[in-house]
Amino acid sequence: MIQRLLCFSLFLTIAGQTFPLVAQDAPAAGAKEEKAKPDPFAVPKGTDEKILNLFIRKLMRTPPENRSREGVLEHLGKMNSAVEEILSREISEELYVTALEMRLQILGILPQLGDNTASVKRTKLIDEMKRDKRESVKALAAQLELQEKIGRLPTLSVKARKELVSEIGTNLSNTEINDEQKFQQAVQAAMQVARTLERADPETAAIAYKLYSGILAKKNHPDLGDVVERMQATVRRLELLGNKIEIAGPTVDGEQFNIEQYQGKVVLVDFWATWCGPCIAELPNVKGLYDAYHEKGFEVIGISLDQDKDALVKFIEEKELVWPTIFFTEPEDQGWSNPIARYYGISGIPTAILVNQDGKVVTLSARGGNLRNELVKLLGPLEEKKPEEKKSE
Repeated sequence: MIQRLLCFSLFLTIAGQTFPLVAQDAPAAGAKEEKAKPDPFAVPKGTDEKILNLFIRKLMRTPPENRSREGVLEHLGKMNSAVEEILSREISEELYVTALEMRLQILGILPQLGDNTASVKRTKLIDEMKRDKRESVKALAAQLELQEKIGRLPTLSVKARKELVSEIGTNLSNTEINDEQKFQQAVQAAMQVARTLERADPETAAIAYKLYSGILAKKNHPDLGDVVERMQATVRRLELLGNKIEIAGPTVDGEQFNIEQYQGKVVLVDFWATWCGPCIAELPNVKGLYDAYHEKGFEVIGISLDQDKDALVKFIEEKELVWPTIFFTEPEDQGWSNPIARYYGISGIPTAILVNQDGKVVTLSARGGNLRNELVKLLGPLEEKKPEEKKSE
C-alpha cells in the first residue's frame, strides 16, 4: 500500500498521534566544534537506480536534528526538495513512483505542522499525476483519490455512500487475484469502506458487506474463505436492529444461559474482556445503571473473550459483577474465536448491544450516555433522591 511509514514519523503527528517537541540545548561553553558533517539532503549525482534507492531509504531513516516544530518543518522542507530533485531526473518508472510516494507523504504531513501551502501543492501534484502517461503513476493518483473519498464517507449523502460502495465493488470484482498487489489494495479499500460505514450508517454498511462478501465468494479462492465468513457474520450483526438476537452458552459458574430467560426484560449484551482497557473503563457506567434500573427490569449478560478462566473469575469477584458471564472453556472457543463473537462478526470490544422487552435489538452501541438514554426511553427516567431533612432537636 501507499502508506509506507517513514522512520522520522516518531516525531510527527500522523493519524492524530502526537509527537514530542522539545527545546534544543545550547552548545556548552568552550565546547569544541565538530567537523562538518556531510549534508544528508544532498542528492547523489546521476541516475543510477541503486544509488538513488539507497539515498531515499537513508533519507527516510534520518530524523530531524532539531525537534522543535520549526526544526521539523525545516527538515521536511529539505526532504521535499531532495525528492523533487530526484523526480526531475530521467529515472525508471519504478523509482519515480517510489520517490513520488515519499513526496506525497511529506506533503500530507506538513499541514499538520502549520504549512498551509502543502495541501495545495499535494492537490496540484495529484492532478499532474492523473495526466501522466505512465500507467503506474495514473494508478497511484486514482488510488489516492479513492482513499480521500473514503475518508469523506461519513460526510457524504446516503446516495453518494451507496454509489461509492458500488464503485468499490466494481473495482473488487474486476481485479484478478493473480495481480496480488492490486487485489490486496482492492480488498483493503472494500474493508475500509465497510468498516467506516459501520458507525456512520449501519444499513449501508450491511449492503457493502453483502456485496463484497458475494464478490469474494465468487473468486473461489481458499485463502478468502475466512474473510467471506467474517463479512457475512458482520452483516448478521448489522441486521440485528429491530430483530431478535440469539445468545446462549455456558457461564463461568457452570450454568447454561439463554437470553430467552430474560423475556420481557431490557437486556444489555456486553462483549468484553479483562484485558480490554475501554471495556474496564465502561464497567462503572454499566454497574451504576444496573444498580439503578435492575428492579425496573434491566439485566446484563457479559460475553467474555478472555482465555484464562481463573483470572476472569477473580476479576468478576473483585469488581463485584453480579450478572452472568458467558465463557467457553475449550481453548479453540476462546478469545476472538468465541463462537458468539464469530457468529455476529465482533471485530472490536467493547461491543454493547441493547435488547428491549420484546427481545428486539434497539441499538448496537449501548455505551456511555447512549446506554443511559436508551434505558430512559425503555424503562423511564430515574427518580431523583431527595436530600434527607435534618431532624429538629
